[in-house]
Amino acid sequence: MPRKVQPYGSGDDTEAAALARTRPDPAPGYVNELAAAMTIGEVATQAVEAVRALNQLIADTGELASPGEAREVVGRLALMGCQLPELCEHLARFLVTQREDGQIQHGTGGDPDSVLAEVSEALSAAGRAADMMAAALAEAGAKAAGLDLPSR
Repeated sequence: MPRKVQPYGSGDDTEAAALARTRPDPAPGYVNELAAAMTIGEVATQAVEAVRALNQLIADTGELASPGEAREVVGRLALMGCQLPELCEHLARFLVTQREDGQIQHGTGGDPDSVLAEVSEALSAAGRAADMMAAALAEAGAKAAGLDLPSR
């Protein structure tokens, strides 16, 4: 039987998140229970940990139970990949705004504008790569849907 894991915290956290979905529209700026209780860096760390947990559950412990479950994981990864280009764009915009507001005054090795241009280009490249990854995952999911599953 596959193990159930909760990479995002305790059962209380899961219950709170489920209850939050049934509440009326939250206040402006509210994202979800996870984001309300964590910093941006902590949320990013949880994303890394979730992927690490998937790797361990699938490769190291053999917890993947069926082709259907594999298709589900591929589909969720495709959804995540679709979100990454926008995230990269938001990060680049934030850094440009910080520079324009005088919050970034120095760059390692020289002019902060040239360093910021390099960072922005790298984030743009990452966004394009994420687009390609998401498209490839979506294609894999579509092709995997054609795999025959045993009847129950």
